[in-house]
Amino acid sequence: MVRSTVVVVAIQLLAVTSTVTAIEAMFEGFNKCEPNGILECRLRVRKINRTTAALFGTIDLKVEMSDHIETAIEAFHSPLGNNQFNKYPMKIGPVGMCQFVAVYWADYYSYMARYIENLLEPGVCPIGARLISFNDMILDGKMLPQVVPTGLWKLLWRGRDTNNPEVAFELEFVAKIYVDGFL
Repeated sequence: MVRSTVVVVAIQLLAVTSTVTAIEAMFEGFNKCEPNGILECRLRVRKINRTTAALFGTIDLKVEMSDHIETAIEAFHSPLGNNQFNKYPMKIGPVGMCQFVAVYWADYYSYMARYIENLLEPGVCPIGARLISFNDMILDGKMLPQVVPTGLWKLLWRGRDTNNPEVAFELEFVAKIYVDGFL
């Protein structure tokens, strides 16, 4: 009886540990940058070897950003990876830029700091005008929750000046999320 219980527990433990897998992330594209007085983008995704894509280029912040810039991030998911995106019930905002930096930025700063020059440090606000250079930024799967579904993901980051609604920006990133080892 004890032996069969040990076997059952071992099988259950094996089943639980085999379902915990690491995920990886890779840029697929930087599709949109619609500046209107706040920032200008010269970003692109390029292959740095046969299997890895990276984000390269610059973002030129034209104005100082504080809570008068309201920002929001929406997520869209394509489970089959065929660019048929569905809006995902995960989003940030709309919040002021200082609140965004205070609440969310510290979680991702360490993953980006080694690739980006002149990057804003967590907790600093207002954000001064600056040129931000991306030097072959590679997405790290550790920055994402392990429960994120695989497939293509599109993140749409919007911002607008609450004092002048005509001044706005919109950025669109596409990334592939996959189980480690299965591209």
